Amino acid sequence: MRIFALVLATLAALCSVASAAEHAATKQVVFVCEHGNVKSLMAASYFNQLAAQRGLPFHAVSRGSAPDSTTVPKPIVAGLHADGVDVSDFHPSKVAAADVVDAARVVTIGTELPANAAAEETHVERWDDVPPASTSYDAARSSLKAHVAELLDRLTAE
Repeated sequence: MRIFALVLATLAALCSVASAAEHAATKQVVFVCEHGNVKSLMAASYFNQLAAQRGLPFHAVSRGSAPDSTTVPKPIVAGLHADGVDVSDFHPSKVAAADVVDAARVVTIGTELPANAAAEETHVERWDDVPPASTSYDAARSSLKAHVAELLDRLTAE
């Protein structure tokens, strides 16, 4: 019994070390739109889905350059829910320097980074061609999914 307990403790320790190493190896991608609760949230959601499907060590977050709400518009919640993503508890937050300093990539979507959240130019890209989700959710979804797939291809190749 004592040996069994020792084996279990050793396995638990190894799993915890592996989990910590895996978390440390995960690279963050920051998506930023004006309000942080529509385009950047959609992009981060699709990015995380596709990265997980591909088994890639990336995780995305959504931020706003000027958030003006604490919730996500109902049509966006419904659209993402239909895509298998639950954002009902998401609360937008403003992009900060801490978000971008170690990011593998910062993607602005129709907005500028605030001065207090400047990032290395080599790690910033702009997606200014994404249609408004309020006009056509499907068009915004298609555009963002195409951008996300291409970004993941490039990040994987780097």
